Amino acid sequence: MTLSRYQTTLSRSQSPREVEIRAFAHVNALLANATSGPARVAALHTNHKLWSILLADIAAPGNALPRELRGRLASLAIWAQRESLRLMENQAPLDGLMAVNRDMADGLSGQARPHVAPAATREAAPGYAPARV
Repeated sequence: MTLSRYQTTLSRSQSPREVEIRAFAHVNALLANATSGPARVAALHTNHKLWSILLADIAAPGNALPRELRGRLASLAIWAQRESLRLMENQAPLDGLMAVNRDMADGLSGQARPHVAPAATREAAPGYAPARV
């Protein structure tokens, strides 16, 4: 089976959400294995392309996501694109970018972990009030 026929078969057997999850996992694998300069730049370029595709989809007329969610995802996409470009120019760790990608994949798969800020951060936040049980 040729690669294009395999990709066509794969895309027919997976939902768009499953394809997005696989895309984030694939990009994170590239980022995790990017040990050399050229491999790092290529992985970051692929990450930038992924977020560009998502941003275009978010901005497309007819996108059914709620407006507020689209806005938040667009902001995240722009950050991920800028971070990808910034990291191409230095050897800073890729952990933050990979964490965002992992969180996106988890959210898409319905396995999102609730984010709980450290106690010191929560208590210092304006308007913070501990939950009463």
